[in-house]
Amino acid sequence: MAGGSLARLFVRPSADIYCDASVWAPAYARLARLAQSPEDKRVFDPEVDVTAATTIPLFEREAKAAKRLTRKIVAIVVLLGVGGRCKGPCDSPIYCQGELLHAVQMARLFADDKTFVDKPTLKPEAQVLAAFARIGGANASRPALEQFVAENFGQEGSELRAVDVGGELAASPGFLERVVNPVVRAFGREVHGYWGQLIREQDTTRLCAGCVSSMLPLARRFVVPGGRFRETYYWDTYFALEGMLRSGLVDLSKSSIGDLLDLVDMYGFVPNGARVYYLDRSQPPVLTLMVKLYYEFTNDVEFVRGALPRLQREYAYWADKHCVDVRVGSRVLRLSRYFVDTDVPRPEAYSDDYELAHNVTGDPQIRARLYADLATGAESGWDFSTRWVRDIHRVPVLETIRTRQVVPVDLNAILYQVEMALGELSDLVHGASGTYRQAAGERRQAMDAAMLDPTSGLYFDYLLEDARRSTEFAAAAVWPYWAFANGDAELAARAFAYLGRVLDGNPGGVPATLTQSGQQWDWPMAWPPLQYVAMQGALRYGDPVGVRLAQSYVDSVLCAWYATGGSLPGILGKLGNATDSGHMFEKFDSAQVGSAGGGGEYTVQAGFGWTNGVLIWTLDKFGPQLTAPKCLNLDVS
Repeated sequence: MAGGSLARLFVRPSADIYCDASVWAPAYARLARLAQSPEDKRVFDPEVDVTAATTIPLFEREAKAAKRLTRKIVAIVVLLGVGGRCKGPCDSPIYCQGELLHAVQMARLFADDKTFVDKPTLKPEAQVLAAFARIGGANASRPALEQFVAENFGQEGSELRAVDVGGELAASPGFLERVVNPVVRAFGREVHGYWGQLIREQDTTRLCAGCVSSMLPLARRFVVPGGRFRETYYWDTYFALEGMLRSGLVDLSKSSIGDLLDLVDMYGFVPNGARVYYLDRSQPPVLTLMVKLYYEFTNDVEFVRGALPRLQREYAYWADKHCVDVRVGSRVLRLSRYFVDTDVPRPEAYSDDYELAHNVTGDPQIRARLYADLATGAESGWDFSTRWVRDIHRVPVLETIRTRQVVPVDLNAILYQVEMALGELSDLVHGASGTYRQAAGERRQAMDAAMLDPTSGLYFDYLLEDARRSTEFAAAAVWPYWAFANGDAELAARAFAYLGRVLDGNPGGVPATLTQSGQQWDWPMAWPPLQYVAMQGALRYGDPVGVRLAQSYVDSVLCAWYATGGSLPGILGKLGNATDSGHMFEKFDSAQVGSAGGGGEYTVQAGFGWTNGVLIWTLDKFGPQLTAPKCLNLDVS
């Protein structure tokens, strides 16, 4: 073995080498083969602490292993140690970046890439990495990788346990008293009882000493969305809270918020979800709105007092990392955008991102930009939508993704709400609102100047590289009407009249956009959070479209539940051909009442936290006006 020949594999000391598996895989394969020789296999032994330090960059660690084989290749350390490293979400060589992640995900051992990165190890990390090297590392065969994963990784979600909350549920929740129709009221009671299916807490006692997991530490009980979403998720939690608080789960709501506040303490922001592979991005920043919502239900000033410094810290993170200048005529306005700084595929969608990027270009820098825009799309919560692309007619449409060039209506409306709420909570705790309300006023003026279309009354995303407002409708267009108090009533009427026309052709709810692309945040997908926001805006301005929105939402949820086997004893019989007991889906088909939504990177999920929360909120706000859906005439006893 000639050390010089191995060193020549690493002649380009750049982040491209480190981050692009097509460059580093042959080099790793060479190292893996060297590790099999009897005299040198010892350097990959788990007793030799070569791979144990997960914070050491990938090739720096492997360079140290190679150095044990021969002193002649110390140049690798120099070349790769100072040449740059990729901007992955974390340093884990299993869950965030590196040859092991690449090999397993590109082998497509599972239908959903998230499955692998949610698996805890069954052995200490060093032993897992050594086992990977022994099967050939990046050069391992698919059967060898299947066996390797089976022997070294446990069941996804096994670090969690379900929590019984039955005793905490309100026996007679007030929201049911406002529902007049007996079928809708009985359905509401049924959904009220579903929270126990979605409450978790961490239990790491089954992990061995030295074993690792992708879960972030959570000290309290929390609500999960359901399905593949096994951990707590940021913006999902807000919509679940609207239902949990009305179901009497006050302590559970407090603990769910507390976990998110703890994440701010640990990381300075709330990650997308409670996994290490989400540590490079957040989600719509609604934590302050959660605290405000909790206070409105409980009047717990001490909780607000403890939360406020964390809320201020999170706001500073968004002000520092996500602000951007927008030029409108001669004016320079300050607004916000989603922005993730990465140059690697998302671990939980690794193979999709990698293949998309490599189909688009052979240029590593262009691929890196595409990876960043994909991750930024995920940070928006709208992963994915034609809102984020240059060419809505391109197939596949995500080849032209440019999320970081879009200044979104909904993010800025949310931050306006956050600024107003921080002013209110600061007044409550300190008797002074600081500069938050002034910041909110400036943001509102900037949004009106850059985003408002006075003809339709709708707000549109601003496109930085085009220096113009978008012309494509998205359901986010009415978020400002929930956010802004004392707005222009005439503009609001135009906006809600437009929504009414959208509902004319979409009886299952307002779709995310009017563009059919196959992505899940496009037509015909109707998402519970978007229906909630539209209803909130209609309530604020007293527009009658609110009742239509509420009825379409109840129709979609109840009819889909009924079609999948739901029944109400003594009120609604089960469909004869149904084999299940009713599903609460995460999204719905706006064009066909009672059908679950589809599209996107994974199959439709059931559970579902925000669906349940928005339904209970809808029953509370619109209960007297709601009627039983027509779909139930099929079999009503």
